[in-house]
Amino acid sequence: MSRLLASALLVGFAIFSAAPLAQGGVAGAWDLTINGPQGSITAAATLKQDGEKLTGTLQGPQGDVEMAGTIKGSAITMAFTVESPQGSMTIKLNAEVTGPDMKGVIDFGAGTADFTGKKK
Repeated sequence: MSRLLASALLVGFAIFSAAPLAQGGVAGAWDLTINGPQGSITAAATLKQDGEKLTGTLQGPQGDVEMAGTIKGSAITMAFTVESPQGSMTIKLNAEVTGPDMKGVIDFGAGTADFTGKKK
């Protein structure tokens, strides 16, 4: 019986300790392809992770912007602010990460665009 209990504890420990390791996999450089209304746009993102907290920089055709958000399991939620002729605009990003791949939606407030990402 104690052998069974020890095996169960070992398996449980392995499962719970694997989740943070999987989450740590989002830190680093990513190549993004955004499918916008005017066609495909390429961008790059550099992400840093501290537990569930994510920060990073998005480098796109309009310049660099700082992003902040969270990761819970494989779900990423981030936001950044850009200046437009209409004033400041907050853009939200929601994605699902599977290994070296990311897929999600960017919400511009007045519309959305699908995007994909590949970790470098």
